[in-house]
Amino acid sequence: MQSQKVKVVGFLLSRVDCNDGIASHCETLIRGLQNSGWRVVLITGQVSFDDSSLKRFEALKCLSEEWIVIDDLRRIFPSRDSISKILNLVKKYRINVFHAHGYSMLFSVFLIKVLTSIRSVATFHLLKSIYLDKSTRNDIIQLKRLFLQNYLKVLSPQVFIAISSDIEKWLIQDIGIAKSKVKKVFNGIDPQYFHSPNSEQRNKTRAKFNLSEQDFVITLVGRTQWEKGHKLLIDAVNLIAERSPLQSFKCMFAGSGDQKDEIENYALSDENKRNLFVFLGYVNEPRNVYWSSDVIVLPSQAEGFPLVIVESMACGVLPIRTPAAGAYDQIEDGINGFIIPFNDLEALSTRLLQLAENPDLRSRMVENTIKSSQKFTLDAMTSGTIAAYEKAMS
Repeated sequence: MQSQKVKVVGFLLSRVDCNDGIASHCETLIRGLQNSGWRVVLITGQVSFDDSSLKRFEALKCLSEEWIVIDDLRRIFPSRDSISKILNLVKKYRINVFHAHGYSMLFSVFLIKVLTSIRSVATFHLLKSIYLDKSTRNDIIQLKRLFLQNYLKVLSPQVFIAISSDIEKWLIQDIGIAKSKVKKVFNGIDPQYFHSPNSEQRNKTRAKFNLSEQDFVITLVGRTQWEKGHKLLIDAVNLIAERSPLQSFKCMFAGSGDQKDEIENYALSDENKRNLFVFLGYVNEPRNVYWSSDVIVLPSQAEGFPLVIVESMACGVLPIRTPAAGAYDQIEDGINGFIIPFNDLEALSTRLLQLAENPDLRSRMVENTIKSSQKFTLDAMTSGTIAAYEKAMS
């Protein structure tokens, strides 16, 4: 990408968890923006990291012009002191545009625009199914929907970045945002890092995780929280191990979270299953996990555009996921992966066995998987994001 006159964008996040996909996305996007001549000032609430995610924390700190943590940066209504600190950064760095990550920051950027005329864009990283299912009659859910509709309309930024077709459709059709204010920009990855392995690389990484050539390796990469679908995958792997006892299965979980102990205890409650499930914790180099895997499964209840699916596809791993947001942007069902219904144990088990028992099918599908991942690049994401900034500033 060609360089341009340096401009400055302020990233606003209510919190940063260095173990999650939003932090990963921000790190990748900041690298792309830097390569295009932009500078980024990080303005966030509470920051959490541990020894395993220290590398990402340090990368975000190094990539940013400055990272200011405002402990009382509230999720919706900011304090006077918070706004004052942000205004000081506007003067110090001559910020051109703000990028709110998460719509809880919209009130902050609205106030900043009133005080400084600086415009903003906003990205929503998660779309919960309760906002899509209009048949749900729960009064509390209906009130939440109504509040969100009014909140997004009143505090609308100049541009909404929709990271998936589902979010784009939801903003325009359900919330009522003008189509001209919504720009679809898929999350992207660095293809120089995420690519399919050669035989030596694959053998080396499988040896690293004590995997044999005969093992059919199923992986879930994501926060160890029940909403990601760990229970469904654990139950499915137990089922296929019973149905196909001659097949050697391994199921690896990569990620950390506050429900890790519960999930691990559920998987390993039976001593006979301890050779079936492996918990890796947070992994600094996810490519090693992908290179070791045959299938990645993401049976989650809510997503925005899960990067782990695109990353693994670029590494030649077949994806199976639920139809949460981004599914149909990433996967053409039966061609480069599979989309299964929510909470459908039989559907997941059937697809896993189908792939385990048909290596020729896997090989054909993997070719499509790698090819289709090539549209989700860092360059495409960066250029699309910059276009949104330029539109907001015009």
